Amino acid sequence: MRREGGDARAPRGVMLQANGATVIWGVAYAVLLVVLFVRVQTSPAAVPRTPILPAADDPLGLIRLHHRLFAVILAGAPVEALIHTGPARGRLVGLAAFTAGVALYRLGGRALGEALSPLTEPRPGVPLVTGGPYRWLRHPMYVGQGLIAIGAPLTLGSRWVVWLAVPAVVVLARRIVLEERALARIYPEYSRYAAQAKRLLPFVF
Repeated sequence: MRREGGDARAPRGVMLQANGATVIWGVAYAVLLVVLFVRVQTSPAAVPRTPILPAADDPLGLIRLHHRLFAVILAGAPVEALIHTGPARGRLVGLAAFTAGVALYRLGGRALGEALSPLTEPRPGVPLVTGGPYRWLRHPMYVGQGLIAIGAPLTLGSRWVVWLAVPAVVVLARRIVLEERALARIYPEYSRYAAQAKRLLPFVF
């Protein structure tokens, strides 16, 4: 009888352990989403950014696709986790990539300051940003977004939503090409900067 009772309790203990791990991964995911999207205004006298209008040749379709892909990835991963609990394998790697991506994205946005724009054309009248992570990378925010696209779904054990990282990375690559053309056209010093800072990997590429 004891053996039967022990066997009956084992699956329950495993289930409780699995549920606890799921909660931990979910909390980590939620915390990173808050860090990604919530911005704290440290200067009460900060002047709001001037609204920017798209240029005639801005690829609005590509920009909308970019934003929608990442919205589906970040919202779809927890939905998939609720429907089907994925395996634990790869979650830690996903969390590391997600964390690094959020850090790069926020550091890049902070370095850009007034130059930050959702469009491919630079904001009029702002100087070329070469400080912060831009000292080593020309596109730290896009590197961060690529890491987020892969790491966020893996953090929750996703095996379906994670495949959306493929078109997301393709869209990011296309944006990089268009933005570098615009930066080279507007800033005479961009070619010199591009020769010093790598595109995606410090000291490599």
